[in-house]
Amino acid sequence: MPIPATSALCSIFTLLIAGSPIFYSPTPRGFCSNCCQIKERDDVKFMLYTRKNPFKAQNLYLSDDKRLRKSNFNFNHPLVIYLHGFSESATSERQSSQEIKDAFLKNGTYNVILIDWSPLTAVPWYTNSVDNLPIAARYMARFIRFLVQKGFPVKDIHLIGFSLGAEVAGFIGQQLQEWSILLPRITGLDPALPLFEDGSPNRRLGPNDALFVDIIHTDGGILGNPEAMGHVDFYPNGGHALQPGCARQEIANNRWLGILIGCSHQRAWEYFIESVHYPMAFPANRCEPSKLFGTCRDGGNGKAFMGMGADKRLRGKFFLDTKGESPYGRSNPLGSIGL
Repeated sequence: MPIPATSALCSIFTLLIAGSPIFYSPTPRGFCSNCCQIKERDDVKFMLYTRKNPFKAQNLYLSDDKRLRKSNFNFNHPLVIYLHGFSESATSERQSSQEIKDAFLKNGTYNVILIDWSPLTAVPWYTNSVDNLPIAARYMARFIRFLVQKGFPVKDIHLIGFSLGAEVAGFIGQQLQEWSILLPRITGLDPALPLFEDGSPNRRLGPNDALFVDIIHTDGGILGNPEAMGHVDFYPNGGHALQPGCARQEIANNRWLGILIGCSHQRAWEYFIESVHYPMAFPANRCEPSKLFGTCRDGGNGKAFMGMGADKRLRGKFFLDTKGESPYGRSNPLGSIGL
């Protein structure tokens, strides 16, 4: 029978592997026998950051009008919602959530909500995390519906997910459409491949999940899905490992395992962050349909831009080259921007 969520077996611990923090639980969460019970209010947190509180989150809750009114949430500012990947959390420094948040707040007056669902994505329970996606996504979708019902304009919502978080974003978009809410944009940062290989559109992020779905592929065939999944799919450096600079960076930091399983995957959110700072940093070229995957990389000539500056009218596959260290974009005139 299920284990109570308060049991010590359901605790979350932080481990350092390949120099990076990951989140570990001795017992998986879910509805299986001998699993920890899922408590959505505790296992899925909505953490609001604005320019008024750029470092200390204000927690929002589903259907809690009073908490929403007392927060710094501004109905006149655009909303970015970000979903981290497997084994991450929204609070860890130098991981995707905090870096994404910092980039947006530096460049505009946004509401940024980081969804921390780390109790549902703790290692080594990847299969359970995938099984729990529909449950988690429905709860997250209910929260977005709550904001819309309170008067927030749907047109100002941008949902972004990394790895497993990108797949959750697809489920959220599908669920919201059942309630007649169509998100304007979902950005998938190297959507997860393991257990999503079958390609069924109702089981992964796809072009029907929002008005505009843009994808950045950086670790195709390993942790990331190489298949075209959006209205527009960008393949920097062919979209697969090793991304430029990864081997040198990981060896320099004595993170040998990161060469294979981490660096190329996380390049997706690193490239996207740079595009928030400078939307034209990553010009890309269309790949002709007759070209093989990863073979039409000619550096980009400005026909399209990967990342935040992607034109919502774009359709198809686009390829580009990047540099091996920050700033990665070949058209970034700013030099190092402290990423």
